[in-house]
Amino acid sequence: MKKIVIELLKSESCPKCKAVKELVMNAIKDMKNVEVKFLDPILDSKRIVELGITTAPIIVINGKIKFSGKIPSETELRNAIKEEICMK
Repeated sequence: MKKIVIELLKSESCPKCKAVKELVMNAIKDMKNVEVKFLDPILDSKRIVELGITTAPIIVINGKIKFSGKIPSETELRNAIKEEICMK
């Protein structure tokens, strides 16, 4: 099975970022081969620029921005993850 890497912005001052973190952790709890990485705005600035992240919250799946500036539903998130699993 294909490994999935989900990247999220780590921000204690962003309420939407906290909500996205909870959403992602809940959505993947029964999934295998899914890794969540938290991008620190200071320590990971190079990666943030590389990805073209300009707003928060953000959900990046396997290097592709899937959701930006909004909190998706759990169904939307699960579908985006499943799309990546099915891609070769």
